[in-house]
Amino acid sequence: MPLTAENLYNTYRASLLKYLIGMLPGGRQDALEILHETYIRLLQHEDLERIQQNPRAYIFTIATNLVTDWLRRRHSRRQDFHDSFDELEFPCDEMTPIRALNWEQSLAQLKQALMGLPTLTRQIFLLSRFDELTYPEIARELNISTRTVERHMSSAFHALQQSLEDFL
Repeated sequence: MPLTAENLYNTYRASLLKYLIGMLPGGRQDALEILHETYIRLLQHEDLERIQQNPRAYIFTIATNLVTDWLRRRHSRRQDFHDSFDELEFPCDEMTPIRALNWEQSLAQLKQALMGLPTLTRQIFLLSRFDELTYPEIARELNISTRTVERHMSSAFHALQQSLEDFL
């Protein structure tokens, strides 16, 4: 019987599949994928007569190399750490009356907390968060040091965090 890719594949298919299932964490489905890729590689090989001495070793080497590549790709993509999009539940972003009320209450609390800050601290916070100025830009505009801006921002964050603790 002539040595063909099809003959090789049919001869070693069962033992190769069992070997691959043992090597792959995904089990049978991943093993079948590698098995088919092994067959494709065999079909691409032009001179199978060279391997007539030990065709089993040759086909198992192809499969082992494919498993190594597959595991390397899987590791680099970190597929174990990804969740299927279909499995995730996403909360509804629709504004309900209760959510609207909570939003209004938290905005009122924020406004009250901001008004409770010392004038300079409030001004620095607003320039940073709403006008999106950097600390050095705020320092230049108010003619104060950058360190003073940092202290006022720290004070503002601390005061706002305490004031809004129930909403966070």
